[in-house]
Amino acid sequence: MRLHKTVLHVHTNYSHDSNTSPEDLITTARRQGVTCIGVTDHDEIRGALEAREIGRERGVEIIVGEEVSTSDGHLIGLFLSEKVEPGRSALHTARRIQEQGGLVLVPHPFLGRHGLRKRMYDILEMIDAVEVCNGQNPMKRTDLRAARFALDHGLTAYAGADAHVRGHLAICYQEMPGFECPASFLLALRRAELTFGRFGAGYFTTLASHFACAKMFRGRLRGFGENSTCRMSRLERLSAAG
Repeated sequence: MRLHKTVLHVHTNYSHDSNTSPEDLITTARRQGVTCIGVTDHDEIRGALEAREIGRERGVEIIVGEEVSTSDGHLIGLFLSEKVEPGRSALHTARRIQEQGGLVLVPHPFLGRHGLRKRMYDILEMIDAVEVCNGQNPMKRTDLRAARFALDHGLTAYAGADAHVRGHLAICYQEMPGFECPASFLLALRRAELTFGRFGAGYFTTLASHFACAKMFRGRLRGFGENSTCRMSRLERLSAAG
């Protein structure tokens, strides 16, 4: 049985804090042997849609997703056909995702102000999977806490790359059977072999340069957010100031 090297929680430059174009993403995927990617830009699906078209021509499957900025923290929807509007509660957002037939994933649930933390209990029956490793998170203890939460509540676990920087992708991934729909994807994810990792110094140097630029000049390092329609967002300013 062929297994698919699948990377979830990936950003393109349709996110304000990524410099990876959809074309760059597919090129990196092919170089790293990745056959499936869940593209989850911040509050946007256009990057995923563009990547899907490129991927179809180059043998990389793209799952259209979105990392939604809810009023309670971040929440991921996969297998979306329409953008989910940000700024609402986690419960409202999860309902909007499910109305599209999508899957509800919780990224970095205990990481800083972007984690849902106790708000996960508001949507506990709606959660399809929990991120138990985040490639951009240097604090292993929060990942261990997420893994414990998933285990305690019988929830499916996944590894999320949370990749934002061009050329960096498959630091965390799952090798899983093929799938044809959200339901079969979830079944395949439950059978997957997860590989954990953390991005290295080069990745974080590039990202830090971007946020330094954002903090000092209220702008963006060249290439970051190139296709993002938003100006410097409140979230970006907070990240830079943090």
